[in-house]
Amino acid sequence: MAMIIQTVEGVVANKFIIDPSSALKLGRSADNQVQINDLEVSTEHAQITSETSDKGIITYFLEDLGSTNGSYVNEAKINKQQLHHKDNVRIGWNIFTFIDEEEINHEKTREVKKSWIPGLFYSKDE
Repeated sequence: MAMIIQTVEGVVANKFIIDPSSALKLGRSADNQVQINDLEVSTEHAQITSETSDKGIITYFLEDLGSTNGSYVNEAKINKQQLHHKDNVRIGWNIFTFIDEEEINHEKTREVKKSWIPGLFYSKDE
């Protein structure tokens, strides 16, 4: 399952599940699944779509719909961009984080190691 999470000052404000069978539209109009009440956001600003490969792997994309102020993935302005787990999406001044639970399973778990100091443990990236 994939979703976008809207955060305000680091706190989760909204969560929107992405249905792979239809586009998730973001914009100022009430016709959008994600309505953003912000004058920097166009009426129909952007959408998240998906494509399924022959192997059944779903890939998600953010596509700008000709908005006035553009759509951003990790602060890079995009027309259409593939989304990856933990990508930041900015629409106007609104920040969303893309979560793909299928990609989470591919992340390697860090190993907890015991230090020579009694009672002290650590982990590190390889």
